[in-house]
Amino acid sequence: MGRVDITPEPGMRMIGMPDTPRAVGVEWPLQGTVFLVEAGDSRAAIVCLDLIALQADQVAALRRRLAAAGGLAPERIMIACSHTHRAPFTDWTADDDDGAVRDFIARVFAGVAEATASAAATLEPATLDFGKSRTHGWAFNRRPIYAGGQVGTHGWAWAEGFIGMEGTPDEDVWILTARRADGTPIGGLTGFACHPTAMGHDPVYSADYPGVLRAELEARHGGIFGFLLGAAGDTSTPDPASRAPESGFGRTHTIAMGSGIADTADTAVAGAEAVDGHPLRAGSTRLQIPQRRATPEEVALARWYLEERPADLDELEFTRRFYGHDHTFADGKQVGNERHAREMLRMWEWQQGPDAQLVEEVEIQAITLGEVAIVAFPVELFTAFGERLKAESPFPRTVVASLANGWHGYVPTLEAFSRGGYEPRFAYPSRLVPEAGDLLTDAALTLLRGMGNG
Repeated sequence: MGRVDITPEPGMRMIGMPDTPRAVGVEWPLQGTVFLVEAGDSRAAIVCLDLIALQADQVAALRRRLAAAGGLAPERIMIACSHTHRAPFTDWTADDDDGAVRDFIARVFAGVAEATASAAATLEPATLDFGKSRTHGWAFNRRPIYAGGQVGTHGWAWAEGFIGMEGTPDEDVWILTARRADGTPIGGLTGFACHPTAMGHDPVYSADYPGVLRAELEARHGGIFGFLLGAAGDTSTPDPASRAPESGFGRTHTIAMGSGIADTADTAVAGAEAVDGHPLRAGSTRLQIPQRRATPEEVALARWYLEERPADLDELEFTRRFYGHDHTFADGKQVGNERHAREMLRMWEWQQGPDAQLVEEVEIQAITLGEVAIVAFPVELFTAFGERLKAESPFPRTVVASLANGWHGYVPTLEAFSRGGYEPRFAYPSRLVPEAGDLLTDAALTLLRGMGNG
């Protein structure tokens, strides 16, 4: 195991919150954790980073650096982000802050390389065990359905016209532990599927609930643990049945959530079973997935809205006309119209330019240790796809690592596209064709079947 603190000095803008404020402090530092394993003459590494996401070119650059530091091939390295919304911007191509983002990423890469070298230098004999248990009340589907079958993301279950929730959360907590001969933990990996947004609006750097979870596990058991985010594209921390305006948010909730998930991880540890860890394999496949495109009518509507809309415009009616659905967010204000008009136009303009990438290369990677399979998706995958992967995988212990090896936006279900809401609405954060989720899940299952069943 290797560990490095990647928290920058206060002052950087944070992505994932309204108005992207600059951090004024730290609550649960941002960390990079390296899980490096060797079986026979084969090595693989899983790197867990408290960042919102990395782009594919950044992943490629970091893999090359870590390969040299850890003595293994780049294609045998998985780089997964926790997707905390309390970390700095990471897109170095859009760095408009005097080079601060590039400097930050450079420091992250250097620190993680040192942690990888440390992990390789401290390899020791180990046994592995894997456990899984189910928690409740920490992750919630965030897509309520209202009258007419329309979804309003982050809406309340007590709002007018509520019919039911579109999906259910994946409440599994899993933990893979490496132990010395005397049974003490060297460390390992744990995972859960829920957006790390519990810190709410606090303008501080934070690993969010995964930081609390890791700290609890390390205090209770010893060793170093990394966190992998499951298929959490449509799950979040607020309880839609609650009438509390800050449900699911705040420092107190973050502590309770991380500690509660750690309690469930303890139950998983108590019932864990030994896994052989042999053979150790790594494989990947790459898909060419097209982007969606805005129609000329949508572009004209977006421009009209931003430049000419009257003060008394019926925003709900415009949402229906512009989007084809009743809601983006079910907040009663239709605040999604201006945001998405701007985002859609930026995406459309980029698609017209010389650097346009109208078909994206998306990597699916799997690292398997005997009957345990860890599958990386570089997207914000909806829960239903993760559940299908686990149900149909030939590996009896299959887990998902999303936001891993890149970021290509949200991947909703076909049902979600038919109902609307934030996640399927076309813009840079949601740009792949509606069939992407099925294509990626099918590819992952084909990859796993080709790697054997452990």
